[in-house]
Amino acid sequence: MNNESNPVVTLSDRLERLNAYDVAPDNVVIAPRGMAIKSVQINDAIEQPDRASIVGDGVLSFVSGMSEQNKTDIQHTYLFASLVANKKYPRDDQGKEWYQYFLQVMQDSGWTILQKYYDTVAASGKSFKMDQLALKVLGSAVAAAAVPGPTSALLLKVAGDALAALQASDKPLQVFDQNIKDSGTGGFGVASCIESQHGEVILALGAVRFIKHTNQTKVLFVDWDASSVDLYKGECHMTMVPSIVARTRATIISKLGDRALTKIDEYEL
Repeated sequence: MNNESNPVVTLSDRLERLNAYDVAPDNVVIAPRGMAIKSVQINDAIEQPDRASIVGDGVLSFVSGMSEQNKTDIQHTYLFASLVANKKYPRDDQGKEWYQYFLQVMQDSGWTILQKYYDTVAASGKSFKMDQLALKVLGSAVAAAAVPGPTSALLLKVAGDALAALQASDKPLQVFDQNIKDSGTGGFGVASCIESQHGEVILALGAVRFIKHTNQTKVLFVDWDASSVDLYKGECHMTMVPSIVARTRATIISKLGDRALTKIDEYEL
């Protein structure tokens, strides 16, 4: 596990790099959407979140009680970082470089990366499902975050609910499949986010990269032959720095422009 502290990055450094990042071809778009989630306190009785989001090649779930601004900022920064990394490292054999660059852009966008890890992973058994593998990787990321037990369980539960609901949601699943096809990088992420009573936002991410040796077209909810694919995992957790996000928000929105409808879709849990 990489526990090295992040080097000091000034706001001017972040803004300079954000302005230099190339997000992707012209046909890549982003749409910020509102999230209808009831407000609760983390340490009180938890109500189930109403919605999750497909964000590029990621499935993002949000625990109830997160502010609309924070959810929007998460969508923006996650998709922006994904698009930048996709453009910089488009090949499926560039997974480690993609992952490191993605995290650099997330840091520049206003996140503190607390822990990160990337390595090969072996599927259990002769066949497996990518969605279940991603949840297992996310579980490792949540465990490394060392948040209280009930919070850890909640982060994993909402991610599992998001994937279960996605399987039954035609349009969001079509958007996800198209996003995976468009990116061509051979990878996806499953993230879970929570906001504390004091406004601290934590994002845990399990990322799966794959190099396939067959013509398999679907990624989630189908059986994969373990011998037909090379697998890699990236896990991390990070916290939002609101003061920096507030300063980088306009730059990110400007870079994303009005390419606003095809890469994000929300669905009910």
